[in-house]
Amino acid sequence: MVGYDLEDKAYCMELTYNYGLDNYEPGTGLTEFGIFVPDVAAAKSSASELGYSEDSSGCILGPDRYRFRLLSLPSGRTERFLYVKCRVANLQKSIAFYKDVLGMSDAEVPEVAASAKAAAVSYTSSSHPHKLEPVTLVLYEDGSVPRISPWEGRHALALNAEEVKSLYARYKKEYPEKIMHDNNGEPISLQEQLGTLFIFIGRDIDGYELCFVSRETMLPAAVSAVTNYDPKLLDWEARDKRIRAIEAAGKEVEEMVKKHAVVIFSKEWCPFCKKAKEALDDISAEFTVKELQNKEKQDLVDDPMAFQEYIAAKTNLGKSVPKVFIKGECIGGGDDVVALRKNGQLIDKCRAAGALPTASGASAATSNGKRFFHNGYPVTEEAWKATRV
Repeated sequence: MVGYDLEDKAYCMELTYNYGLDNYEPGTGLTEFGIFVPDVAAAKSSASELGYSEDSSGCILGPDRYRFRLLSLPSGRTERFLYVKCRVANLQKSIAFYKDVLGMSDAEVPEVAASAKAAAVSYTSSSHPHKLEPVTLVLYEDGSVPRISPWEGRHALALNAEEVKSLYARYKKEYPEKIMHDNNGEPISLQEQLGTLFIFIGRDIDGYELCFVSRETMLPAAVSAVTNYDPKLLDWEARDKRIRAIEAAGKEVEEMVKKHAVVIFSKEWCPFCKKAKEALDDISAEFTVKELQNKEKQDLVDDPMAFQEYIAAKTNLGKSVPKVFIKGECIGGGDDVVALRKNGQLIDKCRAAGALPTASGASAATSNGKRFFHNGYPVTEEAWKATRV
């Protein structure tokens, strides 16, 4: 964590090392951070010495192309971050989501972050554990739909446990497709030394990721992790071994998705993996499978989790299998593949990747003497019917 105080008091940025991935391609959503410093000129000079220049808008272009607008720290101000600015597709709808669903309030748009069409929301000082200044979320609309990538990271919000549970229930009812990580229909429940930590990850209506955690356990645990930290307890040998395993798995993943048009990372016993394979079989697609475990749940590779952790870091779609890649792009898991088959996009993607039989000289699957085609390509009767839904 990087911040100006402990996580229970200050806005902090979490720097995560994703094994084998040196960087992410920047998206077009996250625009800039507004941050207070004691001496703007001195901070800009220090940034310049480190090789980080000031762009045409006056922001410092920092590591991995994140933009920081430096502001003079006012007297008495405790929180160093003033705002986070993000592009949205529809300002009115986005602001409504954060106010109605997440319970934020209207806030003043800082003058330095103003745009022709912008608004701001935040939680109030009264909801802050130490009653300190809130950080403002500035949203703006400029006619461009933001392209959200893993580079944007995610906002983490600490709420009361009951609020996390209630919010999850609302997500499940109104935005089920936007839940990214949970525990089979309920928030993840982790038994920590200081209590139970409730957590789930979802997206907002523009696709920005949001991590919701219960503050009763999260904040004391964060403080304890810092104040009780003992570097002598770290097992550096185990850490290095883990890094080597993930990097080795990552190398194989990259070679496979580069070499083959369609690749499935799978476990033979997994019902969702079976669904993905059947969906591809239905359209007569050619695909390569990397099985990590057999039907008896025995490992077929040295370290299945190393593959899953690398793929999770690469795709930002979690560690579960299957993960299906078409022409180097991850299209998701079993349910995602089935949905693409039903709406006809799976056929289009596989055809574009060269993973379908050619129309010339190919014979379509037959049923009672009938042949079925989609866009000139032979498919099964079930796949043909799916394109009609």
